[in-house]
Amino acid sequence: MRKFLYFLIFMGALQAENVYAIFNVVPTQDANLTLDSGGTIALANVDVGSEVKKGDILLVLSNKDKEANLKIQQAQSQAVEQQYLFAKKQYERYKKSKGAVDRNTLDKYYFDFKNLESSFLQSKHNVDYQREILNKTILTAPFDGIIASKEVEVGDGVTANSTILFRLISKEIKLVLEFDVKYIDFVKEGSEFEFSSEDGKSKRVVRISKVYPTADEKTRKVKAEAIATGLIPGTFGDGYIRTK
Repeated sequence: MRKFLYFLIFMGALQAENVYAIFNVVPTQDANLTLDSGGTIALANVDVGSEVKKGDILLVLSNKDKEANLKIQQAQSQAVEQQYLFAKKQYERYKKSKGAVDRNTLDKYYFDFKNLESSFLQSKHNVDYQREILNKTILTAPFDGIIASKEVEVGDGVTANSTILFRLISKEIKLVLEFDVKYIDFVKEGSEFEFSSEDGKSKRVVRISKVYPTADEKTRKVKAEAIATGLIPGTFGDGYIRTK
């Protein structure tokens, strides 16, 4: 009986050294892109497969009216700024000269200066507001990546925060592994994961970069992640985690 128990312990330890796991290949970053504004698409700069950099303009809605509003506010702000700067210099000059003007006149210059200062600050706020409205009609890439899908064309109407325009994925990929919860104490960050290449002719080894602390209630599986290269997102496979 004792020998049989030793055998079970030995087999359990041996099995724990190579933990079976399945995996899915996913991008490290994946986003369905929408806009905070609705309207008609005037320009689409990318298509499926296009590589983009963070900040690249992907799509623009018709926004001539918003561009015009911004220019009007900018012109008004510049005009108010010139008046404000003139009034400020005038007040400071008379303030330094002291006896050149009486107290009531100096107070008037101060009131005019502060009133124009308030108007100038408000005009700057108006410019920022119009620029924000305009920017909401322009879709830019939130990270470096590849356009995985394109859901709209020039001339299509879109709804704010609702219509999915593109799916953007990163070029970097990772494996999301799943293994039985009973091996959670054996699998650590840095453990090696061995799996077959897509052609099945060679083995590949990557290191686990993250182990999830909880198990799925339905499947009793624990997830882990490993950074990899040269695999296609959406594919899957299996392999063994080396715990020793």
